[in-house]
Amino acid sequence: MDPASVIGLVSFIPAIVVLYFILGEFEGYFKDNKALFMVIAGLGLGMVISFFSLYFPLDVFLWAIGIIVLIEVLKFFILLQKPFRLNPDTTFYGLALGTGIGAMVTFTYSYVAGFTELDFGTISFVFLLSYNYTLLNASTGAVIGYGSSRGEFWEYLGRGIMLSSLHALLMTFIWSLRFGEMGSVILLVLGSLYVTLLIYHVCTDLFPASIPEEIKEKKDEDR
Repeated sequence: MDPASVIGLVSFIPAIVVLYFILGEFEGYFKDNKALFMVIAGLGLGMVISFFSLYFPLDVFLWAIGIIVLIEVLKFFILLQKPFRLNPDTTFYGLALGTGIGAMVTFTYSYVAGFTELDFGTISFVFLLSYNYTLLNASTGAVIGYGSSRGEFWEYLGRGIMLSSLHALLMTFIWSLRFGEMGSVILLVLGSLYVTLLIYHVCTDLFPASIPEEIKEKKDEDR
């Protein structure tokens, strides 16, 4: 198998886990075809955004923030449209959209970097990078989607931007190699812990709060 194929596979592993084990856990509370459409839309959007962002120095915090704001505003614009606005299941679609964006951003960055050696270090780096970007974008997509479902649009857009900006600050140190290669790995691990907490918040707080009581009761009766 050629390096690009392996890197591509590694880039999408976190997305598959998120969609199958996290979103799949709440199957029945949203429309599968709509969620699939949002994943595909996220993949396309992620490709455009990632190639666009390559024209800017992402190791500079202000430029990184600019890209972050662009990504979150695009999520916000999509989730503000009529099929999603004020619908309780929009939180799930926000996660699907963000998952697609995060996975494709990682794949594009890895592809452009031109990895040719498939050693343990390279594969681990790409996996951790994908874990960070995929779970971050999935989480902020869910946050913005939750705000859209409740009609609290601007407040949750602000939360999404703030959560992404904290992560972007961490990533600027990684891209600049300011603390060396080992330091970048440590920062990636710290970023992984951060995005794990975010996705945990989505699963334990936002998703349950997005399910109307009557649907919960009906589900309980069917069991």
